[in-house]
Amino acid sequence: MNDNTRRFIIHRVKWLILFMGIGSILVYLLPYPYDFISLASFFVLMVYLRNRNEIKRFGGMDGIKNLFGWLSSPKTGDQGKPLKYYCMSCGKEHNEIACPDCGSKMKRVG
Repeated sequence: MNDNTRRFIIHRVKWLILFMGIGSILVYLLPYPYDFISLASFFVLMVYLRNRNEIKRFGGMDGIKNLFGWLSSPKTGDQGKPLKYYCMSCGKEHNEIACPDCGSKMKRVG
């Protein structure tokens, strides 16, 4: 087991112990309907805080976008360069439905 794996496991175990510890305390201190509501709101709050912490660790939303940039769809507006379509029959570059030279509707992205 390398250092990154060990650090990842320790980080997850710390969050698990924190969730279970605070959840157990809330269950023992509060009566039934209030403990359920408080556990649900605590869970939402902790997930929000963890996500905010992870975003800060990756350098804000720009860091997250750079990390997962290859997953973005071409319609996001920040795609870099436009796609180029080539006819499969004659190889001409075009953005139309049918090739203006040979009329073929088969095209590939290049």
